[in-house]
Amino acid sequence: MNRRQKGLLSVMIPVITWGISFVSTEYLLEDLGPMTIGAVRFIFATFIMYLMMRATGTSLKIDKKDHLLFVLAGGIGIAIYFYFENTGIKYISASPSALIIAAIPMFTLIFEALIYKRPVTWIDALAILISIIGVVLIVDLKLSEFFIAKEAFGYLMMGGAVLSWIVYSMASKPLFKKYSYLTIIFYQFLYSLPFFVLMVPFEVNQWSQLSVEGWAHLIFLSVFASVLGFYYYAKAMDLLGVTESSVFINFLPVVTIIFSYFYMGQLISLKQLIGGAFVMLSVTVTTLHEKKG
Repeated sequence: MNRRQKGLLSVMIPVITWGISFVSTEYLLEDLGPMTIGAVRFIFATFIMYLMMRATGTSLKIDKKDHLLFVLAGGIGIAIYFYFENTGIKYISASPSALIIAAIPMFTLIFEALIYKRPVTWIDALAILISIIGVVLIVDLKLSEFFIAKEAFGYLMMGGAVLSWIVYSMASKPLFKKYSYLTIIFYQFLYSLPFFVLMVPFEVNQWSQLSVEGWAHLIFLSVFASVLGFYYYAKAMDLLGVTESSVFINFLPVVTIIFSYFYMGQLISLKQLIGGAFVMLSVTVTTLHEKKG
């Protein structure tokens, strides 16, 4: 298996786990605050990452000059990102939230071109345009929702999440040259914790109302969406590049819609199926183009 094939397999894990995580988060927001969910999720995840590093003998040492990159990726790219995302889901639900997150590839491509001088081809632009059309069809967003205060605030929060994720991607890229995936993710998680924990006292949480099912969602978010999702996304960014990895984020709405159907009984319309085809087409176009290059 070559480098590219490993990257493609790696990126599928975060796509699936993160797609499901939108539904898990929406469920938990009934009882817990956005940053409380993030705090519990990443405290567990950081502890698991630490055990993994000790078990594999991975070094905990990092250069002092790289602390800023870890703070940016962990503080802004993870903690602030999940504040925006979790808050956004609270106001506009999982599916439209996934649509906004699908704008990440477009902004990632722009910022990578500006910061790292990545050449942007017409194929890149076309693939991103196709994917955006696809997710619009999947979520079936109504423009009238932008003019309702509650929904407008939710979309504003998701816009903040997109920008935060760009910071995460740009700050993570230089670290791949020096550290293992375990080291990178562990310190990103570790530096995210103060941002989460400081916000918890300001939220209203109903722990007594949290069911066994709710705890199952928290475990899923901690182990699968956080540890496995971030580890394999870091691996994908290293193997495929920042921009191409982010294009696969467009699969998130597809996963979210499918899981919502089986878990919540929400029907999938013909328009959503067509949108899913557009999303898969965009990824296929990018993949075939890169393979030829």
